[in-house]
Amino acid sequence: MKKLVVSILIVGWLLLPIQAFANFASFFVVYEDHVYELSSETVDEVGKQIGEVTEYGDRVEFYSGNFSNAYEVGTPYYEIPGVDPAEKIAVEESPGVYIVGERTVEFTGEAVRESSLTTESIGSVFSFVVLGLIGFFLFRRISFRKGKKEEEEPEEE
Repeated sequence: MKKLVVSILIVGWLLLPIQAFANFASFFVVYEDHVYELSSETVDEVGKQIGEVTEYGDRVEFYSGNFSNAYEVGTPYYEIPGVDPAEKIAVEESPGVYIVGERTVEFTGEAVRESSLTTESIGSVFSFVVLGLIGFFLFRRISFRKGKKEEEEPEEE
């Protein structure tokens, strides 16, 4: 039983950081190999459609094409009148609602992974450490009590 508890704690302890660092730092779309970070800014008027989401994923992996971690495949991208698409584009959030995406970095797996360490991730790691310490001390306390009980039991001759 003791070995099972230790095994579960160790496996959980090892897997938690993988989950903590798997999420992206922000919502974005990729257009022409560049990340466009989505903001809360909206535009009322858009120009011609310049692309659409071709792949969706919410974990750090390397994708190609017009990838998004926020919108489903088929979500269209538009030009914003008077704004160079190399700076900002509009993404159709819902019919008639267009969210502004601002170009940040070239889309590579490494650039996305570097941007994925957020306060949320740091908080997850902190929680992981605290839970690990709590588990360690509980295990030690249970072991100590069990050892003390064995000492108190009279030996039979």
